[in-house]
Order: sequence, then structure tokens, then C-alpha cells
Amino acid sequence: MIKIGIVIGSIRENSESSRISHYVDGLLHRTHLDCETEIFDLRLLDLPLWTEDKWDSNSPVSQNWLPLSRQLSECDGFVFVVPEWAGMAPPHLKNFLLMCDKGELAHKPCQLIGISSGMGGAYPVAELRMSGYKNNMLMWLPDHMILRNVTQLFVDTPPNSLDLTLTERLDYSLGFLVDTAIALKPVRDKNQNLEKYKFGM
Repeated sequence: MIKIGIVIGSIRENSESSRISHYVDGLLHRTHLDCETEIFDLRLLDLPLWTEDKWDSNSPVSQNWLPLSRQLSECDGFVFVVPEWAGMAPPHLKNFLLMCDKGELAHKPCQLIGISSGMGGAYPVAELRMSGYKNNMLMWLPDHMILRNVTQLFVDTPPNSLDLTLTERLDYSLGFLVDTAIALKPVRDKNQNLEKYKFGM
């Protein structure tokens, strides 16, 4: 049994990121019976802004982070559903990545899904691939997805042809995520040394 964490990258109430995250959660349960999931909703987590106090294990910010750190550490892989806000990844998502400095995400695969209510969605993907992994060591999978005009997706019953095509592609990508998470688990156990190599290059 492996565990996949699904990170909702929006703090808006009733966000499209949340709707798509729950759709992905359903796909994982439908097609991967040996997979457990946990949803991490940044709107509900109410994380403080990162400060240097995070480096002090006895500080209030570090102590408050511990329960979430343990939950994240139990995951073998992740899905990030990230909206585009003014051409950027949301700042609270970048803050979340800064907080993950104790190996919670390290050397674990992640399926990145960018979403946009219009024709955007590419900028957060590029931004996170460039700088969103350095010290947390999250491993973005080569295939990402961008769901444009997201308010029109996965709402029709029965599903339209685009919904079916995108669902098929999501299933394909999630298959890689699950199997990569399984494959990397023994690799981490054998090679990971975060005490000596804490920071990326």
C-alpha cells in the first residue's frame, strides 16, 4: 500500500483547484486499489509565513508544523493542483514549499497539474519546475497537465469528448505517479542522506 498526497494549491473557498483535486482523488481510488490518498487543502491548513524561526526546532512555528510534517512524510508521492494567479504560482503554495525543509517531500514523485479559468496555466508549471524543488527535493514527473477553461471541464453528464480525453490522460499520468512512487521507495531507503545533504544545488 502506498500513499499519495494531493495538495490543493488555492486558498479560495469552493475553488476550482479543490474541485479538480477531488476529481483526481476519485480517479486514483477508481484505478489504483492499492493506493491510499490524503488531501492537503492550503485554505484549511492556515500556515504561517515562513521565517528564520523555522530553523529553530523549538520555536512555535516549528512545533506547530510537526503534525503536518508527519502527515506529509507518510506520503510516497504527490499531486499538486496549482492555479495561475496573475501569471504566477500562488504565494501561499511557495510558502508551503519553503516550510517543507525536513525531507517531507524529498525524492518523492509529483504530478503537477496547472489550471486556469482562461487560456493560461503554463506559468505556474514553469515557475515550479524552475525553483519549486530545490531544498525540499520534490521530484516533478516529466509529464504535467494544464487544464484550461477549467470551469467547463468535468461538469457534463454524461461526460463530453474533451472530458473523456482529459480523464484518459490523467489516468495515464497518475499511473506513472503511482508506479514511480512504488519504485522510488526502496531507492530512498537505500540512498537518502538528508543529514549530510540537506540543501539542493
